[in-house]
Amino acid sequence: MNSRFLFAISFIVFLTGCENERTIDQVQIIESIGYDRHEDEIKGTAIYPTFTEKGQTKLNILTTKSASYDDILPRLNTKSAYPIEIGQLRLLLFGKKFAKQGIDPVIESLKRDPVVGSRMQLAIAEHTAENILISGKKTNLPFHLSDKINQNIQNGNLPKMNLHLFLENFYSEGRDPYLPYFTIEERKAHINGLALFKNGKYINHINLNQSFIVKMLIDGAQNGRYHIKINQNKKEGFISLENLDAKAHYTISQTDQVPNISIDLTMNTQIKDVPPWLNVTGNKNILKMENITNEHFNEEVQQLISLFQEYQVDPIGFGDMVRAKSRNWDYGRFQDMYPHLKTTVNTKVNIIQMGVGE
Repeated sequence: MNSRFLFAISFIVFLTGCENERTIDQVQIIESIGYDRHEDEIKGTAIYPTFTEKGQTKLNILTTKSASYDDILPRLNTKSAYPIEIGQLRLLLFGKKFAKQGIDPVIESLKRDPVVGSRMQLAIAEHTAENILISGKKTNLPFHLSDKINQNIQNGNLPKMNLHLFLENFYSEGRDPYLPYFTIEERKAHINGLALFKNGKYINHINLNQSFIVKMLIDGAQNGRYHIKINQNKKEGFISLENLDAKAHYTISQTDQVPNISIDLTMNTQIKDVPPWLNVTGNKNILKMENITNEHFNEEVQQLISLFQEYQVDPIGFGDMVRAKSRNWDYGRFQDMYPHLKTTVNTKVNIIQMGVGE
């Protein structure tokens, strides 16, 4: 009896495995797809690879238009010699015009699709998703654009992000989502900051320096580069620094009225470059540079928070912080209070290494 039961289970597993198998050269594996608004229709653009010789890849493009988002993949499928598969989809890209009108239908569809991986990246294109995807196609490197995002998370100014984190922020009442913002520079796709969202719609974007600050305030992460413009003795120049480690600590008070949030930001940095006229030798000059950077970040963090309040977006997650401290949390009431939120910023920059020579 037991042997028959085990055989039946094994047979079912075998059949299930066979049903999901696909031969790699008999499907079109979409790696990136973009959506744009084109007059009264939606334009879909998909990138898929073909393998010509051992070690060589050619990227191909499919486009279509439809009145409905749900109809894009079926229409793309009619243009393909093989069934389209999205199990290896690494990037979903929205044109800014599309994102301004809301990406909710796409997000709702993604969260229900078990085939789509949670580590897939999403992004916004300054003009059209099609232009960004075409620029990536020219490289003939599979997953070029999604790898660019992941590399800038690991080594650059982008905070941690993927589909899983986006959905968490998208459905949260205490934090708003954000996505990488792509532009074209010298005919190549270039990450130029973060796109900000509210209620599923694109609101505005911030630059890479501001994205660096968001990364520190959210992740307390390592890596990232930042440029500070300085003026001394009628001379101008830039200090370039690299973040080695950063931590942000938040203290919440007056949660029943307008909250007051104190932000203590500690940064351990390496100076990568300074103007030739700036003396960086000796403890006295290093302390002077630390004071310059402290004042700069105190001002920039405060201005960035004020900008978020003006846009009515909360990518830092102040709402989550207040909710954790409040017994009478009400999202609508917090939304009304958010523009009047009081913040105090105290930055402590420690220059650990000097990469410019001493």
